[in-house]
Amino acid sequence: MGKVDYTFLSFLQFVQEAEIEEKKCQEYIDIGWLQPIEKENNLFNSDDIFKIRKAERLCRDFEIPCHAGAMIVDLLEKIDDLENQIAQLKNIE
Repeated sequence: MGKVDYTFLSFLQFVQEAEIEEKKCQEYIDIGWLQPIEKENNLFNSDDIFKIRKAERLCRDFEIPCHAGAMIVDLLEKIDDLENQIAQLKNIE
């Protein structure tokens, strides 16, 4: 198997890369939707930047709170996973 390359960012680096206010990022952490990879060093996975940006865009466009945006992103990801599973099952038949 190939090596997985993770990029870890400090809280401030993550906030800057995600283009989000520190306070808003902390809200996602407080609701448990965004979690540091390493709590001791407060390091975050760069892969989470896309989902934070998506949630923030939803919150801004629909004027909804961060927990609602996070829930929508989670549901969209589940729908995508289910669609992929259906496509795989169709290919088996």
